[in-house]
Amino acid sequence: MFKLKSRKSNAATAAAPQPDELRGRSEEISDPGTFDWQVLWEALKTEEPVDDSSTITQELGLDRERWIRTGYERLSATEFSGTRHGRHVALRVGIVPDLRGKGMNEVQVSAAVAPFRITACDGRLVAEPGALPEVDEVLAKLEPAPNVWRDVVVEGGRDGIRSRRTVTSHAQGYVYDLWLVEQLARELGD
Repeated sequence: MFKLKSRKSNAATAAAPQPDELRGRSEEISDPGTFDWQVLWEALKTEEPVDDSSTITQELGLDRERWIRTGYERLSATEFSGTRHGRHVALRVGIVPDLRGKGMNEVQVSAAVAPFRITACDGRLVAEPGALPEVDEVLAKLEPAPNVWRDVVVEGGRDGIRSRRTVTSHAQGYVYDLWLVEQLARELGD
């Protein structure tokens, strides 16, 4: 498993892998918060590039793109979807789920699981009481990363696992969220 000590550590920076070194190897990563988003993006790739791809997420296996309307937004959001590791996954960018009008990104993976809820607190992800021990085991492997794990909520249940965060909390936060919801789906099964 790949795990670097800290982004701020000179030793970790010197040892940090280049994006292409981890291409397609996201399952080997135990703590994505130690990587820059570009490295994690490469690690999450499951498909070879195609010349005529119509989506920026084709190499992630999310090869369908469509405009959607959810919640209260006046503008359409974009959904990228497809099958990854045998599960349907949807990445929704720019949704506005409530009247407050904050733009959100969300990632959802189809995997029926026991209900749980995770929130971010001081750069850590914390499961609310009642979560399965496997949820806590996944979270225990993650070092605090205030720039990565901020303003994110992850919920699981019979309809799948969904992460949601404000767009302004981390412009590419959905990359980390994709890793997290897939890791939880692997650990919790369905």
